[in-house]
Amino acid sequence: MLFVLWYQFEPEHAHQVLELWKHFQYPSDVKIHNRYLLIGRHMSVAVFEAPDERSILKITAPFSSYGVAHVAPAMSLEEAIKTV
Repeated sequence: MLFVLWYQFEPEHAHQVLELWKHFQYPSDVKIHNRYLLIGRHMSVAVFEAPDERSILKITAPFSSYGVAHVAPAMSLEEAIKTV
């Protein structure tokens, strides 16, 4: 399943968050499509595929002391139109 993660962190934690991202290893069952840093917003965004919620927890837990992670399942607009 496809997910979008947006992670909002406090400005004073920017250095720790960036250092953690540099060395972070995604679980083997997660396929990353892309990652972004929203400049000036103190947010990062990732689009990825994961089989279940446990994989999401493995991604968000290491960052939990620096900010708040928000995760939402997503589907392409084309897929959504076909579904309706």
